[in-house]
Amino acid sequence: MQDPQTIARQLEQTFNKIHVENMQGIPILNHNIRVEALGFQIIDGRMIGIIICPWLMNVVLLPRDDEDWSDKELGHKQPHEFSSRIYKFMINEYDGIGTCQTHSLYSPMREFSCHKQAVSAAQAFLDDLNVKRELSEEERVDEELLGKVLREEDVEINLDDFAVIEPVQVDLQPENVRPELPVKGGKKISRRNFFRG
Repeated sequence: MQDPQTIARQLEQTFNKIHVENMQGIPILNHNIRVEALGFQIIDGRMIGIIICPWLMNVVLLPRDDEDWSDKELGHKQPHEFSSRIYKFMINEYDGIGTCQTHSLYSPMREFSCHKQAVSAAQAFLDDLNVKRELSEEERVDEELLGKVLREEDVEINLDDFAVIEPVQVDLQPENVRPELPVKGGKKISRRNFFRG
């Protein structure tokens, strides 16, 4: 396994290249945010840290030395349990890093007014990741159900346990319609490449 500083540098190089080559002129960018990889460390044999970009903030998880994720389908999601809670991670692949798993914290990055604020949010997530806390009854049920679903176990759901949600009438004005993905050089960017970078 490479050391955390090497992984962080490689991720920054990869996402800076994506930023320059693929993301210019796209309105989703927050120009107050720059590319930065931070907090990379080894937890339970896996390396984990966060990549911050003008368009997303992802937790990045790399396999243990005895694990091979290369046979897993890109986009496949699986749960990973930390002291704080269970998080869903998606199989992804980055240049220079190879197959890894990512958990999206923010996308897009509009709510951050400056880079320092984004770094503080990323650091707060990492600080809390391995802090054991008592879950509420609702969180415990949600975590257990999520774990079963992601492990593809048989799940019985009693709809009486869920609150009734009253239907809401939505007025779909043009501004509420999801826009097409940005076009670069006359070609649409696929959703997969857009969110991967």
